[in-house]
This record gives sequence, C-alpha cells and structure tokens, in this order.
Amino acid sequence: MAALGGKLTKNLVRTLGPGRHGDGNGLYLVVDPSGARRWIVRITVKGQRNREGKPLRTDFGLGGADVVTLNEARDRALEYPASSIDQ
Repeated sequence: MAALGGKLTKNLVRTLGPGRHGDGNGLYLVVDPSGARRWIVRITVKGQRNREGKPLRTDFGLGGADVVTLNEARDRALEYPASSIDQ
C-alpha cells in the first residue's frame, strides 16, 4: 500500500508540543500535556448528522507514536476513507 505524503516529519513527531497536529487526509498526531503521543484518523460518517446538523465526524485511534511510525500511521489512515464510513 502506498503511504500518504503529509506535513509531518519524523523529527516533528518526536518534538511537537501538546495539541492536535494534522498530517493531511484526516491523519493527526495528538500530543498530550504529559508528552504521550498517539495517532488518530478523523472521518465523516456517511449520511449521519450531529445535533447542529453538520456532518458527523468521529476519530479512530491508530496507535501510540512510540509503537506506530509515521509511515505506518499514513498507511493505516488509508484504510479509513476520510468521508465515507457507511452505517
């Protein structure tokens, strides 16, 4: 499977401060204030709306950044089309 090419680098994954850092195509590195790092992919649930009538979005965890590399996270993110999870 071909990996996505995004905004993050191996060095940034190790050094970014707390927050949610986007790589593109719904992939994010989440850094907790404690320094813990994990990968998530944000998707839109097809045909579902939230209370405000906007498309329903949800996050799927892909694993900790200490176990899952940037390229592995990009590959795993491709398994979840950014806007097409059917219910």
